[in-house]
Amino acid sequence: MKKINLFRILPLLIVISAVTIFPIYNNQLNKKFVRLEVNSIIVKRNNWQLRTTEFYLQNGLRIDSTFKNNFDLKIGDSISKKSNTPIFKIYRKENGKYLFYKKSAID
Repeated sequence: MKKINLFRILPLLIVISAVTIFPIYNNQLNKKFVRLEVNSIIVKRNNWQLRTTEFYLQNGLRIDSTFKNNFDLKIGDSISKKSNTPIFKIYRKENGKYLFYKKSAID
């Protein structure tokens, strides 16, 4: 009987775990965004993932812009959304005032 070398399998287990946990975590964040009422400003942007840009809000939530949901967002935009809906409004600052820019939805 051949012995299984744990150190050879460990990297594979780590990769499989990461690939499994990452989508579950992102799905939970999207559900939280849909569930809560939001009135916040985008304060940070991060595009460390390959085809995804993360926009962080003041209240700790985030919006992921992907090829499927390609949101035209900028730092400083204001996001407004009622609870239990994926539809949100984007307001952009022009001449010192926030004006309605467009409406989007998270799938």
